[in-house]
Amino acid sequence: MSGYPVIINGDHAEFEKEWGGRDPKDRPDWPLPSFDAVDWAEAFMKTCGDRRHEIDRDLMIGWFANALMRGYDHPRSDA
Repeated sequence: MSGYPVIINGDHAEFEKEWGGRDPKDRPDWPLPSFDAVDWAEAFMKTCGDRRHEIDRDLMIGWFANALMRGYDHPRSDA
């Protein structure tokens, strides 16, 4: 995901000082802090440009919901 800021060490505090308290969707790291599949699907749809009409938003919500939960569950599994 190019274009998202990489925040390292003390820079994170400075980043939060600048961006904290704003609408999360206005932040340059959006949707990285979100665990909501709707947010991820919305951000994905924005990157699709002219192909938005070819991609079903509800399908993307389902896909991101499954992907987020798989990422959440994986460290807790025996695998």
